[in-house]
Amino acid sequence: MRVLPPMLKQAVLGSSMTFALAGIAFAAAPVSQPAPAVAAAPVVAQSPQEIVQQIADEMGAALKGHRAEYKKDKTKLVAVIDHILLPHFDTTYAALLVLGRYARSATPEQIDAFRKAFYNALIDRYAEGLINYREGRVTILPQRGPSAQGRRDVVRTEVNLDDGKKVAVDYVFRRGADGQWKAFDVVIEGISYIAAYRSQVGEEIRHTSLNALIARLQTEGGGAIDAMKKQGNQG
Repeated sequence: MRVLPPMLKQAVLGSSMTFALAGIAFAAAPVSQPAPAVAAAPVVAQSPQEIVQQIADEMGAALKGHRAEYKKDKTKLVAVIDHILLPHFDTTYAALLVLGRYARSATPEQIDAFRKAFYNALIDRYAEGLINYREGRVTILPQRGPSAQGRRDVVRTEVNLDDGKKVAVDYVFRRGADGQWKAFDVVIEGISYIAAYRSQVGEEIRHTSLNALIARLQTEGGGAIDAMKKQGNQG
């Protein structure tokens, strides 16, 4: 396993996690007359590889020509990411994994508040990492073994960096009760984002409390993520 320098690992984690779990869906042109009623087509679940490929294509197309606009207005960029990320990311399951043993003693209200605050803080912290993403940066590697038939699947990719190096980034998916696949973890060069944040979140809760952590995430946003990372590096 190749060890990445801390700054590079953080940059790849942020841009890869946010990019790979997002899909762009711009509103269609308004229709003057309502469309005739038609029978609803059955929902066909995309495979995890299809989801990642679609995201890769659409993200590059969506950012093209809008980078300057998003650099000037982070709020617009965050709004776009928020709009496209949730359909492909299981925030509840990810939050439970990040909380780890602390989820067992948390109330449903605390878990939901943490889920929202943690997600928003991550988007706030890593949104700008998407600005420099361009089509072709991500190569989806051939699947190992048969196509996904169970409850979990992993999509292996390589992210091409500006200096020509390639970084292994895997996306871990989980099939929901509705049959749809959603991602919940990103593994960069063997390092799981869930595991990394579980350690940092656990340390923060031990020193304060879950309610205090939620409040910090809500008020400081991405700054709280940076603070936890810094404290973790010092520990």
